[in-house]
Amino acid sequence: MVDGFFARLPSLILGVFVFFLFYLLSIIIGRVIQRSTRKYRPNLGVVFARLIGAATVLLGFLVAFSVVAPSFQAGDLIKVLGISGVAIGFAFQNILQNFLAGLLLLWAEPFRIGDEIKLDNFEGVVEEIQPRATMINTYDGRRIVIPNADLFTHSVTINTALPTRRWEYELNLKGIANSEETKSRIVETVKKAQGVLADPGPEALITDLPDVEAGALKLRVLWWTKSPRQHEMLASYDKVLSAIAQALQSKDDNRRAA
Repeated sequence: MVDGFFARLPSLILGVFVFFLFYLLSIIIGRVIQRSTRKYRPNLGVVFARLIGAATVLLGFLVAFSVVAPSFQAGDLIKVLGISGVAIGFAFQNILQNFLAGLLLLWAEPFRIGDEIKLDNFEGVVEEIQPRATMINTYDGRRIVIPNADLFTHSVTINTALPTRRWEYELNLKGIANSEETKSRIVETVKKAQGVLADPGPEALITDLPDVEAGALKLRVLWWTKSPRQHEMLASYDKVLSAIAQALQSKDDNRRAA
């Protein structure tokens, strides 16, 4: 046994050296991929760097094992891995499905880290996109882990995909004698609110007439802003609705004074 060990010692040292070279090569390849994708797609770069690095290490192990044991046939190991791969595929079907969906999401990149998305009842800011799942932080400070297969197969609303966004609010008004005058007053009021875009301009549309004789109507107010995020939306609602309330109250005060 001692003679056999010393007889194989040179090939063992050479095999370790070969494996070490492949390990260094995997690190270099991973860093090159991450640096080249850091500016545009950092998450995709990290995933592909890990996959290619793992494949390089596996290749280095096979080459090193062939150096240590020349009788080793890589084809036999590939056959065993093929049979095992089928069994593993059935056992971890959902995990592999989420992993492949994550790779496709990272490649297509329909949303990025920092975007605000909504899936079913979940809505928040994308914190991290992993190969298996995507993590979002909700507006009330909770973290939601969503499997990538759900994001890939369901409809996802990306609130921050475009630079501008339209908001709307329903007003229930009573005692309106002149609807056109009221609409014009509200539109002019919304135009002066901070953050409201002039183009496209705000609109006021009648959507329902609950009681014509009493002058009751339902008015939908539409306006656009350059801030599509949730907090800016709440701030825009506050400014616009406060301005509308003040305009309507001043109108009622003038009417009473008259």
